[in-house]
Amino acid sequence: MNAFSTALAHDAPLRRALFDRTAHHSAVQKPSPLTPERVVEAHTARLDTVRAQARAARRQQQPNPTTATPVRAGTPRPAARR
Repeated sequence: MNAFSTALAHDAPLRRALFDRTAHHSAVQKPSPLTPERVVEAHTARLDTVRAQARAARRQQQPNPTTATPVRAGTPRPAARR
């Protein structure tokens, strides 16, 4: 959740099509100096960064396997999925 909220609050401008109606009628839109390929590269790089941050956050939340409680012999385990 932390990675999502960080990405949501990121101050980088969003890439939209030139004539998308996403802003106020008096807002001025300028053509992007970037080629479509560069936009895709920038978007992919940003997604990779967000994914890496999310993976790092998940790794920090996982319990350490050496400190995990051992499973007792009489404890029932959930059935394996097939």
